[in-house]
Amino acid sequence: MTHQKRLSAPKHYPINRKNESYVATIKGSRDADSAIPAGLFLRDVLEYAESKKEAKEIVRNGDLLRNEERIGDIQEGLGVLDLVEIPETDETFRVVKNGDNLDFVPVDDGEVVAKIVEKSQEEGEFVYRLHNGENYRTKDDFQTGSTLVFNGGVEEVELEEDAEVIVIKGQHAGDTAVIQSIERRGMNPDTAIIENDTTFETQLENLVAVTGLEVK
Repeated sequence: MTHQKRLSAPKHYPINRKNESYVATIKGSRDADSAIPAGLFLRDVLEYAESKKEAKEIVRNGDLLRNEERIGDIQEGLGVLDLVEIPETDETFRVVKNGDNLDFVPVDDGEVVAKIVEKSQEEGEFVYRLHNGENYRTKDDFQTGSTLVFNGGVEEVELEEDAEVIVIKGQHAGDTAVIQSIERRGMNPDTAIIENDTTFETQLENLVAVTGLEVK
């Protein structure tokens, strides 16, 4: 198991940096800058495990789900917009970036959501790379930047003007807002003017469309 010193662990890790010397690092598709290891979630966020051994037992028993699938290792990451479920206690959380921190927000819905960041074609299918590092293959044609909602079927929520969005990167991370306008900037990153209590501009890649969804 790979470890790093607690003092050098990412700022969003919910740990006491004076306790113990090392903390497990993330493995798998999730970005270490916007996710925490499953074991850390069980021990330091929920406090359902007092040790690495107890966290492993919870995972081994299938009592931790990410996006409706069993977590297989306590080092697997729980990242932004992941749906995290504890079947034994009937609890469901959505992972949301809040500034430099990650919040695990209790939610009632069971909708798995992911943003399309790249699109390609292979052997007659579209291959979508999602913001969480995973790939989704289908013959259905969706727009890059859209949010895919997996809930029995697959629904597309487009990233467009008047869409409700959540900010997942930058100083406004965690804010929800409405897109007022989109600026296409050619070789430079596209941006959007969005509005909640204030109006500000951010790169389009920092936004996930959540119109009609419960994300926080």
